[in-house]
Amino acid sequence: MDIENNIDQNPQKKSALRVVVHSFFVVPFIIAIFAVLIFLVTRIMTAEPNTAQDYLEDVKIGGATKRWQGAFELSKILSNPKMVPKDNRFVTEMITTFEYAINDRDIRIRQFLAIAMGATGDKRYVETIIKALDQNDNEIIMACAFALGNLKDNRAVVHLLGLLDSPDPQVRLQSVIALGKINDPNSTLPLEKMLADIEPNVRWDAAIALAKQKNSSGRRIILDLLDRKYLNSFSNIDKVEQVQAMMVAINVAPLIQDSDLKQSLLELKERDSNLKIREAARIALLNFE
Repeated sequence: MDIENNIDQNPQKKSALRVVVHSFFVVPFIIAIFAVLIFLVTRIMTAEPNTAQDYLEDVKIGGATKRWQGAFELSKILSNPKMVPKDNRFVTEMITTFEYAINDRDIRIRQFLAIAMGATGDKRYVETIIKALDQNDNEIIMACAFALGNLKDNRAVVHLLGLLDSPDPQVRLQSVIALGKINDPNSTLPLEKMLADIEPNVRWDAAIALAKQKNSSGRRIILDLLDRKYLNSFSNIDKVEQVQAMMVAINVAPLIQDSDLKQSLLELKERDSNLKIREAARIALLNFE
């Protein structure tokens, strides 16, 4: 009888144990998991994205990594006109932070801050960036030239022209690109001289810059940029870069109104393997007389 009673009681004990475990461990654990998930979802839905001011604070008071990353994020966020603060306080803080960073060993901070200032399109940054061109670091100079090109202010022209004599081809290139964006007639003669530069990229962008001024001095170079055989001779240029170079040349070709350029566009429209190139050539031809 005792054995039978023990057998009868064991299922009851096991059942009671399951109830205890389920009530005091499983259910609270599941509730906790759901609570955490609800918290995370709510946090994600209500969290506000960082603003330009937030990233500027990272640059000002963050650690070594945080500072350059903050400057990098600023260069991205300020390329969106809707995210650019217009108040004098922000502009002053940007300028002060940029100038203070001259003592920082990580040049990326000033590089990205210069690019960020240029991305705003705000002319209040022009003088500050021009002053930074006097630095000895070519990486900073290139970033500043790039920024000045985006700001498109004629005050920068004379300073950019001074960079055309730089022994560094990348500095010359960024200056030529910036001058092309500003499109000031005072840069015409210096740009014509750059058509003979030893660096192909400099010659190409000088021709593009002149075409924007409706100057045909770089006509031969633009014809080359429309020729895939010519571009194929440069092993360091991949297919994507080839298309980019051709697209730029196609877009400026109508500004010169040259019959040879028109013929090249006709051939591209009919025969090129890239549909994007063919369509761009078709549109460009509509702008020829």
